[in-house]
Order: sequence, then structure tokens, then C-alpha cells
Amino acid sequence: MINTGLSRWTMAYFAAAFAAFLAAQLLMALGLAYPAEPLMSARTLVAVHLVTIGWLTLLMLGALLQFVPVITGSAVIGERAGLASLLAIGVGLIGMIVGFLALDGTLPAACTGALALGGGAVVVGVALVAVTIGRALVAGRPLALPGRFVAAGLCFLCLTVLLGVSFALALAWPDYFAWDGLVVHGLGLHIATGIIGWFTLTAIGVSYRLLSMFMLAPEEDGGIGRWVLRLATAGIGLFWAEPFFGGTPFAGIAASGGALLSIIAAGLYLADMVRIFRQRKRPVLELNSIAGAAALVAFGASVLAFGALEFSGRLSAFVGPLIYLYLFGWLSGLGLGQLYKIVPFLTWLERYGPRLGKEAVPRVQDLVSERRAAPWFVAYFLAVAAGAVAGALGVPLVWRAAILVHLVASILIARELWRARYGRPAALAVPAPPALSTTAFPQIGASP
Repeated sequence: MINTGLSRWTMAYFAAAFAAFLAAQLLMALGLAYPAEPLMSARTLVAVHLVTIGWLTLLMLGALLQFVPVITGSAVIGERAGLASLLAIGVGLIGMIVGFLALDGTLPAACTGALALGGGAVVVGVALVAVTIGRALVAGRPLALPGRFVAAGLCFLCLTVLLGVSFALALAWPDYFAWDGLVVHGLGLHIATGIIGWFTLTAIGVSYRLLSMFMLAPEEDGGIGRWVLRLATAGIGLFWAEPFFGGTPFAGIAASGGALLSIIAAGLYLADMVRIFRQRKRPVLELNSIAGAAALVAFGASVLAFGALEFSGRLSAFVGPLIYLYLFGWLSGLGLGQLYKIVPFLTWLERYGPRLGKEAVPRVQDLVSERRAAPWFVAYFLAVAAGAVAGALGVPLVWRAAILVHLVASILIARELWRARYGRPAALAVPAPPALSTTAFPQIGASP
């Protein structure tokens, strides 16, 4: 059947991820987290982990359950492990939130242990789905370029959550687990490995495939893309090498070298994306591709700002606005844009794919209204840009107002996704000729 390649749990991951995304923005807009609260406060950590674990990690894992079979040519994966992983990560995230709130006295001190227990549950959930996806990647060797990015991203995800649970143990039970060394060396590695290694490498790999597919552009042939992967991985390796040099000059060289390699890798990727956009065969860009382009602009701005601040020694003064722009402009913007295409695409495959060639069916684009949704994407990206500028200028009230705007825009985008999933299509397509039978679509049924 045409829908045998559809992941059973991908939509559930997307729904849970979007709920966490909205919750994090609400906390920030209400002044219950950064920028109204200190960057390392317990409440800010709640919002940070809602974004990183609840939103981005669940979003990417749900997408990979659908995406990996496409790039490896394997059968559907995660039928059993997908739900168990989603529940473990969800319960673990709730436990971590309880633990963070216990740290600042919002909840009783006895609840502090929930931080470590929740972190352990997140590790279990990540391990379940990482093994599932990893087995499919191994079975699909030799991997195309997107698969190599995904494989590297999964490895860095495992490192990130292991570092994270180490922090959770040290915070929950400081009498039994060392803390000072983790603060000095572990926090930076946790952030760099998660943001660059897991989020960015995975997003790059997925974007190479999805943007090319949706714009009818030639895929990356591996020339530039291989160097993007090599340089970014080497950069993270230098970040990990820095602590081993102690207070010697080699520590600073390793840190600067890691930053430089990461910036070069980002520049090569952006140049490759420009090539893909220029060589596309679809003359008029769809809304998801326009949103992808806006996210790439945010990525480029983040990288340029990072380079200028890092090598001028002023990074620590602007780290909050910079991470905000990276997480909400680049990663979240790309995620929202691709969701706007993936949700109706999967819905079409599930609902109308089996009927293709037998009766009139709508097109994928008939499940959405770009004219209705476009203003909310514009509002989202403009609000994120305004928030980043306000944060850099030190105007937190304006920043919170901007966050409120992109929270409202996110809610309205969620409404458009709901309509695409459960609403009535705008029109019906002309019935397909008999030649377009279900046997012609074995791989499309597995597309993301």
C-alpha cells in the first residue's frame, strides 16, 4: 500500500514538540525566564530545556523516524521504540522541570532529585530512538551525504545528554558528585556539542535533502558537503580537546581553532545553499522554502556575529541574544518552515495516497493556504530579529514584547498546521491517469 512507509509516531512527536515550543515562549514573554530572569537561573533553565529537549530534539527525532528510511531505502522504523522513547523523554523533561524549580525554592527541596531522575529518563528515551535510527543507518550503508550528517548528529546527541545527566546528578546530589570541574569545563562542551553537533549538523543534513526535494533542485554531490561535515566535526573535537590542555596557551589555541573551523564550515554550507536555491527548477518558491531561506539568513547573521564577538573578546556580553537568534531564528525558523510542508505532505500520503488514480484527490498544496499563513511567518521572523536587536542593545522589555509577537505568530502557524491535518482541502485535483497506480510510488510513500 502507498502509506506503508509512513512513520506511526512522527505526528505525535511533532505535537509534543510544538506544545513545548509554545510553553517556552510563554515563559519568556511573561518574564518567568530569560531575558527577565538571569541566564543561568533555574526558571531560565526550564525554558532552555523546553526549547532544546522538548521542541528541537523531539522535532528532529520525530522527523528522523520518517526521514531516515527515505535516505537509506529501509522499511519503516520505530514502530515500538518510537512511542517508548517519546514517553520517556516527555516524562524525563517533566522531571527535570520539577527539579529545576526545586533548586530555586519554587518547589520543596525534596523534589530536587527529580532533576537527576528526569535526566536519566531522557537518556533512556534518547538511547531507544538513537539505537533504532542508528541500526537503520548502519543497514543503509554506504550512506549518502544527508545520512552522514544524521549519523554524526546522533553521536553528538548521545554525548550531549550524557553531559546533561552529569550536570543533573551534580545539581541534585552535590555531596556525592563533583560539581566544580563540570562548571569550568562541562557547560561549554554541553552547549557546543548540543547546538553545533546535534542540532546544527542534523539540521544541515535534513535541509540538504528536504530543500532540494521541495524546490526540485539538484542535491549536494558530496564535494562541499563533505568538507562542511569534516570541518564542523573537527571544530567540536578541538572544543573537547581544550580542557586537556589546562591553563596552557594550547587551551586558547584549541578553543579559537574550534571556533574558526566551525565558522568556515558554516560559510561553506551557506554557499552551498545559495547554489541549491539558484539551481532549483521550481521557479516560484513555496512558503516552506521562503521560510527556509529566512532561517538561513538568521543562521548567517548568527555565525557572523559569533565570529566578530569571539575574536574581539566580547562574546560573553552578548551570548544570550546570540543563542536566542540561533535557536529561534535559525533552528526554530527552519523547523517551522519545514513543518508547514511536511505535515500536509504526510497527511496527503496517509489520507489521499491510496486513492490516487481511483478518484479525484486534492494536491498537497490544496491542504494549506499560503496566503493565509504567510503573514504569520513574516511576523515570526521579524519579531525574532527585533528581539535579537533589542537583546543586543540591552532593552529587555522590548525583547519580551518581540517574544510575545512571535509566540502569537507560532500559535497561528500551529492553527494552520491543524487545518492542514484535519481541515477540508481547498480543491480537488483532476483524477490521475491509470498509469499513476500505487505501484509507481513505493519510495514516495516513505518520503518525509
